[in-house]
Amino acid sequence: MVRFLVCVFPILLMLSCNGAVSIESPELKNVFMGTNHLVIYWERNELIENSADFAGYNVYVYTDSIALLVDDGEDLNKFNSQIIQDTSFQADGVLQDSMYFVQVRTVNIENKVGGYNSNTPFLVGSPRPAFTVTLKLADESQPVNDSCAVRYSDGLIVVDSSMVDSIADMWVKVSGDTVRLVSPVSHPLYGSGARETMFVNVGPGDFSTISMVTTEPSSDQTDVAVGDIVIAKNEDGNYVKLYIDAVDIQNGAITILYAYQNISGFPYF
Repeated sequence: MVRFLVCVFPILLMLSCNGAVSIESPELKNVFMGTNHLVIYWERNELIENSADFAGYNVYVYTDSIALLVDDGEDLNKFNSQIIQDTSFQADGVLQDSMYFVQVRTVNIENKVGGYNSNTPFLVGSPRPAFTVTLKLADESQPVNDSCAVRYSDGLIVVDSSMVDSIADMWVKVSGDTVRLVSPVSHPLYGSGARETMFVNVGPGDFSTISMVTTEPSSDQTDVAVGDIVIAKNEDGNYVKLYIDAVDIQNGAITILYAYQNISGFPYF
């Protein structure tokens, strides 16, 4: 039996020698970055998945984007060991400080790999460290406040007076019932020689769903409440995603979960 292509189904691209069609690949949605893994998400497309020749998807994770821009994907090394039936995939074992380009292609019932999606050929991601820190809330009436400042790169908690030596990226203070994240350079006593960090509070949210910077940090301080997500950028150009996990004003403490993107200028998490 001869099988024909029909123009109203643009995803059916070509016939293989014994009849199964090669199917266009889906559009990519986003990449979530963990400490040593990437989770890739793509659009579910009924025209793709309802094809009688559709078998599933392959995921490709490369450090060279050019290598992925080939029409024939047969020579590419897939990351997955088994064909994927879902519309997401977790790539484990990737390295921090490395930038990865990820791509998804369809596979048909004869194991023929489709071409890349021209709208979203690949997405880029880089694993980043994450930390949970509990800081003391500084009272500006005190000459020195212990454990109120933090260095983003390794979660080191320090006294506010050490900020004059450019040790910390942020300190936290309380005024009445208001809790605030503040740039070290804006400290009234220890700001001279301290580091500068900018903030933007994007409001309450789910830490795992914020995967990129959508609003550039531009304020030297921001008020926060439990559940808020704040995007920061330190003076080295590194972006940080902070989630306010708990605030205990009575005991003068705040707990923050944050992801530090250790590639400067890379606005993704």
